[in-house]
Amino acid sequence: MAKPPTGELLDFQDYSPEHDRSARIDVEAVHTNQYNSSMSNSNYAYEEPKEVQEEQAPPQSNHNFWTIEYYQKYFNVQTSEVVERITSSIIPQKFSRNFFDERIKGKPDLYGPIWIAVTLIFTIAVSGNIASYLQNANRPMQQWRYDFHLVSYAATAIFSYVWLVPLALWAALRWTTEDSHLIEEQSSPTMISLFCLYGYSLSIYIPVAILWTIQVSWLQWVLVLMAALDSGVALVFWLLPALKRSRYSLILIGTILAIHFLLAAGFMLYFFHVPDSEPQAPPVHHPVTTEAA
Repeated sequence: MAKPPTGELLDFQDYSPEHDRSARIDVEAVHTNQYNSSMSNSNYAYEEPKEVQEEQAPPQSNHNFWTIEYYQKYFNVQTSEVVERITSSIIPQKFSRNFFDERIKGKPDLYGPIWIAVTLIFTIAVSGNIASYLQNANRPMQQWRYDFHLVSYAATAIFSYVWLVPLALWAALRWTTEDSHLIEEQSSPTMISLFCLYGYSLSIYIPVAILWTIQVSWLQWVLVLMAALDSGVALVFWLLPALKRSRYSLILIGTILAIHFLLAAGFMLYFFHVPDSEPQAPPVHHPVTTEAA
């Protein structure tokens, strides 16, 4: 490549406007081409801004009825919720009328009912043996022994009541509701919510079972009436909107209260009943001897 003379380099050059404009266009064209090539090489693409969406909880997968994962949601409950539900089963007037629909039916649990049932089983078994000991304390001729079978008897009675009675009530509500489409409405209780409600209704029998060890017959019957009425009325109070939709609402209400009373009376009569009188020993017949004349 030929070098320009030194004289030309030292002389002032006069650039016309057309020459300056062409040079500027060439520079701009080169710069634009370089920018476009770099953008194309980097694979830049314009994307419209997307709206930021709030994080949503992942959808719960449907697990099989026979798997453990299916029941995990029924044990996800706080201690404050358990205490609140126990209180609602004893003093329902303390809470709003929509407490069952919003707090229990919307989120039923099995943690509280299972622990209440297990606690009641051992409370009845231990208190029943204490009552048996007190009844035989004044009988020196009889040797008292701890009856371990009371645990199995109490477990059979309590778990049968907690599972079979709510199941029967759920079926009765479905078959006796006046309009079939009302079954799927929010006011209709689910089977799990009935299990939950009946399990918490047994909480009042835990302190009553301890008081049943007092060997006073009239006091034991007063405790039976008090416990049965309190927990039975609480059940009717929470289930009244669904019971009103049944054709046999009065029969269902009477049955709920009657079965609840029979449960309390059965507990007291079988495990804590004070016998009216001590069994008397059969008379001993002495042979009559006659002297020979």
